[in-house]
Amino acid sequence: MSKVVQFIRCKVQEKKVKKLAKKSGVVRDQLPACLKDPHNTTLVLRQIKTEKEMPALLFDWNIAGFNVRGQTPAAIVASLIASGAVDYGNLGTLFTFRDGDHIGQWTLNVRTNLPWARHQPGVADVCNYVVRINKISDHSRTVDLENFTHVFA
Repeated sequence: MSKVVQFIRCKVQEKKVKKLAKKSGVVRDQLPACLKDPHNTTLVLRQIKTEKEMPALLFDWNIAGFNVRGQTPAAIVASLIASGAVDYGNLGTLFTFRDGDHIGQWTLNVRTNLPWARHQPGVADVCNYVVRINKISDHSRTVDLENFTHVFA
């Protein structure tokens, strides 16, 4: 890829990150690191634009946290889907829910059926970050971003 194409691509990706920051009413530096990733930002912006389903959870998996056989992101994804989540784009990263109650049901499911996914002293966590994304009708912004990593605490 030529340097010119790379430069243009970087500018376009940075513009998307700034667009998401503006939609959420914050400056770029206040976005979680996982939302500064252009792939995640593009996915979230596309989901906000095309889907009516809300809220959503965006996962930044920490592969080092899956250190026992059977303890995989796929196991957590299966629990998300069993709780009514839709894997947006089938990438195992962004999940939409019909409403907040379904997220609450999934949270209870983690505590009951996935105790290994919760924080354990001396063991790497399964997620670097989880962001809950909500559409809102406030005129100053259209999206609310919430640190939701506590679900694994």
